[in-house]
Formats: sequence, C-alpha cells, structure tokens
Amino acid sequence: MKIKGKVIRVFPKDTNTDEIIAGKYKYDELDMKKLAAHAFESIDATFYEDAQKIQKPILIAGSNFGCGSSREQAPLVIKACNVSCIIAESFARIFYRNGFNVGLPLIECKGIASKVRRGDELEVDLGMGIIRNVTNGEEYKFQSIPKFMQKLVDSGGLMPYLRAQGGFSELG
Repeated sequence: MKIKGKVIRVFPKDTNTDEIIAGKYKYDELDMKKLAAHAFESIDATFYEDAQKIQKPILIAGSNFGCGSSREQAPLVIKACNVSCIIAESFARIFYRNGFNVGLPLIECKGIASKVRRGDELEVDLGMGIIRNVTNGEEYKFQSIPKFMQKLVDSGGLMPYLRAQGGFSELG
C-alpha cells in the first residue's frame, strides 16, 4: 500500500493525548467528526481547518507521540480529520496499538521530524518501508508495517477486520 500526501504539521516530541483531544470534549460528544473540530486546539488552533484544505494530510511528529492517557478517541479524532497516516520518531505503545485498531497507519522513522517540513509532499510505501520526500528528493527508510497490522489498516481497523473474518481468528 502506498500513501501520497502533504505534511500538515510537524509536532514536537511528547505530544500527548490531551493535546490531541482535550478530555473536556470526550465525555459529551461521541461523533468523531464533531470532535475532530477540536483536534489539537490547545496547541494548534487552526489544525482542523487546515486539515480540511489538504487532500490526504500526513502528520509528522517527534518521539513518544500519543503519550498520556489510553483514550482511543485520540487516533479516532486524527483519522476523522482525514489524516492519511502519522509518521513519528516513536509512538507511545498504547497509542500505537489504538491507531491500528481504528485503521490509522502509524509509521516509526528515526529522525523524521528534522528531515521534513510542513508542506512537503511525501510518498509512503508501507510494504517497502520507504518514505520519498517528493519536495526535496530525499528518501527515508523505516521498518515496514507487519502484515497482520497492514490487514487491520486495509480493513479499516480491528472491528471491521473481525466482521469480515466472521469473528475472532488469528491475524497471522
């Protein structure tokens, strides 16, 4: 699978789930499209509006992206902003798993936050483990996504995958 898009933001290390979606919203609203309007608002007031202007936005981040609470709303809200994938130097483990559970591709690539800029056009080959920066011609390698995780992304997340499989089965 290949993803082509434009870098919408480069967030710093330790961007946490409360910055992704504030807890004050998650209890009163279950519609992710409505919650998406509040994505990153405490640190980036125009994120949602900018995401609506870009076809297949790609989010870049430093290390430990998605740290904090284990709320699944964080990757769901990012996905509801139409973000096609997140490329970070590393992810908090629970955020990483939640991302795949909701069908959002997450890629770990060392040093990525210092190599790309907002507005860069990227081509991401999930199977080959290569990010091509169309804007500056550079390529960055990453560990390709395991096949069973790719199946989750291709299905739209864990629940759609399980429905398509007729229930629980081995993801291998």
